[in-house]
Amino acid sequence: MPVREKPRSTTFANLDERALGVIAERYRLRDVDCFLPILLDGNRCTLLEVRSETSKKVVVECAEERYFFKQIPWYCDTPEQVEVSTALQARLRLAGLPVPRLLPTDSGELWTVIGEETYVLFDFSHGLRYGAHPGQLTAAAATLGRLHRAAVHVPGAPGESVFRLAHDHLDLLGHVAGGEGRDLGSAPATLRALAEEAERRAGALGFGELPAVAVHGDYNPWNLLFDEDDAVTAVLDFDNSDVASRLHDLAEALLTFCVLAYREDSTNFARLQPPLPDGGRVTAFLTAYTAVAPLTARERDCLPWAVRAVLVELLALGLIRADLDPDGLPDLDAWLTHLDACLDGVPEPPPDGAATTAGNGRGEGR
Repeated sequence: MPVREKPRSTTFANLDERALGVIAERYRLRDVDCFLPILLDGNRCTLLEVRSETSKKVVVECAEERYFFKQIPWYCDTPEQVEVSTALQARLRLAGLPVPRLLPTDSGELWTVIGEETYVLFDFSHGLRYGAHPGQLTAAAATLGRLHRAAVHVPGAPGESVFRLAHDHLDLLGHVAGGEGRDLGSAPATLRALAEEAERRAGALGFGELPAVAVHGDYNPWNLLFDEDDAVTAVLDFDNSDVASRLHDLAEALLTFCVLAYREDSTNFARLQPPLPDGGRVTAFLTAYTAVAPLTARERDCLPWAVRAVLVELLALGLIRADLDPDGLPDLDAWLTHLDACLDGVPEPPPDGAATTAGNGRGEGR
């Protein structure tokens, strides 16, 4: 999908009550009471418009039911992409994954358009946000393995290159920084060289011949909910989903769950990143994932280069949003050397047939 600049004129404040009638009519909801602009997580209360700067989101209270009404972000709201993402979400739910049910409109579509904005309505999911507990980490990894093993097919998906995404984010970074007069020093050139090397090395290893499967496209700590036993109760936000190598999801998950640091209760990156990745968490995540969905030898060879491409994409995003200081980026050579050692150190999965037993405990999620 195209990487697009954030609209400068768009406000992501919560929807007002005028939208209640539209929702009630299009989704045939009775007794719609109100919008709730907050999320509750135990004793934590978060304003939705503060936590997210990408789309409008509200909880809809309707008699005894609650739903979540969400705008599809500007960077993935084309009709073609919305059709792919909603189809994937619906089919993964039918396959038994913990994915919320999308509600159809009165015309049978799984999305609706209000003005120039596209929205989806789905069942409200109860659960706790990611708290970096070891059990949550392995449950997230095993659930991602289940998602990939579901082998869901989505006709019409455009297909996406993790390397093209890295370059497109760097192009957008240059455009945004140039327009704002920001001096990023040598950071863009360093990241561009890293992306080019990753694409070249992965291509030589046969990355282009890897099987394509339905991928979430944004599998990170902010898009999962857990119960008190650390099992995954919901996988959310399929807006970026597509059909590609599963290494895209796996690389992004390894980086967002195990490597990068975020500002507290925010999807923005922390200004200061750790000097080195947490090797124990990287190993734990990859071990739990491969116990459910083993990697082929070629996928293992290509994974370090997919990780580099996604790292470029995420660091470029952090620089676009000015989360990160271009002069304060971590030593990427040290990071990647440490990560490579972690990836090499994960043992081969058990013989086919034994792998599926790893998901029967609480770590997989239910």
